[in-house]
Amino acid sequence: MPTVIAMDCSASMHSWSAPNKEGNVLSKLKLASECGMQILEFFAEKMKLEHLAVLSFSSDVEKLSEFSRDYAHLKLSIAKMKVRDKSLFSQLVSYLNQFVVETWGYMEPCHIIIITDGRLSWPEDITIAPSRTLFEFPGNLHILCLESTSSLTSSGCMTCLKNILEQNSGKGSITSLLKSRLNEHEVISTMKNELEKFLNDRFKIFEINLKCGSLSSQVALYPAPVADKTGEEFDDSFQIVGFLDVADVGNPPVLSRHLLSPVADKETSQNPDETKDFAGSPAMAIVLHGSLKIENKVALVKVSPNNYGVIYSWPCSKTKSNLVLSLLPPGAESVPWLGNIRQLGPSSLLPSTGKKIETPTFPVQPRKGSKRSYAQPTVAWTRPTGLQTDIQKILRSAKKLPEKSQVFYKDLNRLRRAALAFGFHELLEGISSLLERECTLLPGTAQPEAMLQLSHAARELKASVGAGYEHNLEPLKTDFKFNR
Repeated sequence: MPTVIAMDCSASMHSWSAPNKEGNVLSKLKLASECGMQILEFFAEKMKLEHLAVLSFSSDVEKLSEFSRDYAHLKLSIAKMKVRDKSLFSQLVSYLNQFVVETWGYMEPCHIIIITDGRLSWPEDITIAPSRTLFEFPGNLHILCLESTSSLTSSGCMTCLKNILEQNSGKGSITSLLKSRLNEHEVISTMKNELEKFLNDRFKIFEINLKCGSLSSQVALYPAPVADKTGEEFDDSFQIVGFLDVADVGNPPVLSRHLLSPVADKETSQNPDETKDFAGSPAMAIVLHGSLKIENKVALVKVSPNNYGVIYSWPCSKTKSNLVLSLLPPGAESVPWLGNIRQLGPSSLLPSTGKKIETPTFPVQPRKGSKRSYAQPTVAWTRPTGLQTDIQKILRSAKKLPEKSQVFYKDLNRLRRAALAFGFHELLEGISSLLERECTLLPGTAQPEAMLQLSHAARELKASVGAGYEHNLEPLKTDFKFNR
């Protein structure tokens, strides 16, 4: 998931942390820069697919870098930090709600890492409803403090930080990176050790053993899947239980999607020479990817006792594709047209009757004559010009009656259904008046049937307001072929 690194650039960050050998002081802003660099190096090594952004904040917020995977550019952006005035955490929260939502929307989870000395001002009169969090998106707030725990407690900063975390429904953590005021070398080494523990604990790479019969392969999932609301943990290994056609699975509802990639075995990774050649070595996940792509199938995988997912090939360009795992909603009946997943089996086990019958596929087709709602042309009058265009189309057809009789009544019924669906009954009366006016404006050379059809349509349209949504206006049956 995307991650934002926010650095506190208030005046308190310019205070000394520890004297170096020359007697000069080491500012906390310099330590914050070292922290940012270490975080970027961790992501560049272990989580290359993540998007990161860098911000600095005080009384206002400065965007040092947009969301990017260019770690060289992200490292250069950290060097742009400058000391400014006091820190206002409420300003950072407001900026993040706009910045993250504009890029990723309201549904994408995001990590917020704040590097500070702990002096974050949060007005006590600002409270968040228990059902909400600080952010308008699912956000985990991680506060890294360049102070010892005892110093934060004695200064009262720890109470404020805990209050901020409570306002975010407890989603996040507070980590003290320093133990005590030591010399420069000890301070930096202690900070790096604590930061490494934090990163390894909070940003774990989700690795799992993927099994298919007697074959198995170690794979990594990006981003790491999160347990559903039931709290059911994932199995130690994901077991492929069968294969289905892509057309049978269709587009089922999914909880999340994860990129699946093979990783080197632990025994292989201990040998640097063998690790270099891993990219060219065979792996079950690579074979699975090619098979699913060629056969146009998906693999049904069991991820926990009651949860399932599907693995399939997802094209990312004309020449490249990735192996993706989509987690289905909890339960064995998460895909309605497949029924109970536990009861699925190979078609070869179906009872034989001696007659050659076509094996039904999924999803089950509806009965003949039924129309899907999404297959019908819908009317959306989001702007006044859309309604005006539909009315003008009806009037153009009205002037070409009786040749355009079929088109005229089709568009008129379409507009009538839309008006009834929106409760726009005044529109039907207005269209009826327009059609009556068109009757009076017909030229003398017009056919008599045109006037009859317009009068009939105007009269029926006004009378059919309460006739129901499925009622259709039919053309007036006339015959003028002998009346010449």
